[in-house]
Amino acid sequence: MRNSKFSVHQNQQKYFWLLFGLSIFLLFPGLGKTPLWIYDEVRNAECAREMYERNDWIVPTFNGGLRTLKPPLHYYFMFGGFKIFGVTEWGARFFSAVFGVLTIFITYSFVKKYSSQRQALITALVLLASTHFLFEFRMSVPDPYLIFLNTASIFTAYLFFKEKRNYWLWLCAITMGLGTLAKGPVAIALPGAAIFIWLIWEKRLKEIFSWKILVAGIIMCAVAFPWYLLVHKETNGEWTRGFFLQHNFGRFSEPMEGHGGPFIIVPIIILLGLLPASIFIGESFKKFRTHFQDAFLKLAISVVGIFVVFYSISSTKLPNYAMPCYAFVAILLGHFINKAWEENKARLYPFIILLVINIALPIAAYLGIKKEVNTTGMENIALFLLILTIAAIIAFYFMLKSNFRKAAISTFAFYSLFHIVLFSWLYPTIYKQNPMSKTIDMVKKYDKIVSYQIFHPSYTYYLPERVPVFKNLDSLKVFMQQNKAAVITRKNFAEELKSIGLQEKASVHDLFEGNTTVIFVNPE
Repeated sequence: MRNSKFSVHQNQQKYFWLLFGLSIFLLFPGLGKTPLWIYDEVRNAECAREMYERNDWIVPTFNGGLRTLKPPLHYYFMFGGFKIFGVTEWGARFFSAVFGVLTIFITYSFVKKYSSQRQALITALVLLASTHFLFEFRMSVPDPYLIFLNTASIFTAYLFFKEKRNYWLWLCAITMGLGTLAKGPVAIALPGAAIFIWLIWEKRLKEIFSWKILVAGIIMCAVAFPWYLLVHKETNGEWTRGFFLQHNFGRFSEPMEGHGGPFIIVPIIILLGLLPASIFIGESFKKFRTHFQDAFLKLAISVVGIFVVFYSISSTKLPNYAMPCYAFVAILLGHFINKAWEENKARLYPFIILLVINIALPIAAYLGIKKEVNTTGMENIALFLLILTIAAIIAFYFMLKSNFRKAAISTFAFYSLFHIVLFSWLYPTIYKQNPMSKTIDMVKKYDKIVSYQIFHPSYTYYLPERVPVFKNLDSLKVFMQQNKAAVITRKNFAEELKSIGLQEKASVHDLFEGNTTVIFVNPE
């Protein structure tokens, strides 16, 4: 008996260190290699930098102006990153990766508790094989924090209703409150709705009518409300109006910044985002009534259903919106893959789907890189995506030999190899071709740096001072006559700047976007 317990303990340690090593290996290398170019990344990182430099924990600003898009939790963690690593790409992204590791381990721990250790490991590996999951947790955005806190609040709520231990409910309230500081009321509404649906499904709805739920609500408000009240007071209500009216109700009712799309786009994003494991989604839902009687699986279905429906009917749709349900999709996929592992067999068609996708990916990447003017001539980099094609071919071969286990292991191994290449070399190499990286050294040579009408936000993070934005051409003309300055703008304003005698110093197409950044200076 002692030997049996010792063996189980050894297996638990082995799985723990395996997951820990894989998580570190896939989430951290290359964090500082890619410049902050993507809009969301740099706007969040620069806002954190400005607050950090002012030692301001209340009012978010971007380029000196009030930023109402997001609450402050991720800014606070970036403060910590800046303290440890300096105001660098590493500093901005470090804690996002930490929360990726935490999301992997909280998912593993809860699945192990309510199913099996092997199924828990498989579920965690589903997430670690996902390019979308790894990419998101390497970005200086609020979503890594929200994803972890949503996942934690749902798991702890489930534990409370299963075990009736109050501390799980208090933890749920704290994580919901922190989630509200990460991205707003969706951190309460969507996990709350998922738990509500699950309780109805389990015929336990009456359990929410308890004084304990009221106390949990008070705890949640105590965590979240103080900052909201302080920022409301400090900005005379401007932040509150901008965040709740424009960036919550506005985004739900109208597409913002061109991010709309049909209802079906959200489930498609989830399926693509969780490749390669998502090829089994059809098989996972077969014999629904038989397979999904378990309360934990019902919870996962409830969560996925709520997130898919909500973001499908929302007018604004972004790839990261539904990601808080990824752990729960992984639970459903892990349930099927675990059964297939036990039997060492599965249907062939999911591997045919993966093969078709992974043949198409290198071709699409090659054409996309070749079409972008800044990366023309670099298209052969896309050949590294053949790692995924090879993965699909080998998995298909093993399935023809009726060996699901080898197919699964080889697929994960090749995807892991691809992710190491992608994040350590391929992605940084491509994204260094952006206009900011190509022109920042030249721009820094000027005494003053300003903008006319609009400019790419990436420059703000790499310049020591804010960038004044001129809206009036005459005012800019007077300023340029008095200063040795560089003007950052877009190509569609180039003729206006030439009309006041300025000279175009550089013109670089915005990487994989529709605009072109231009730099103007006084004639030499």
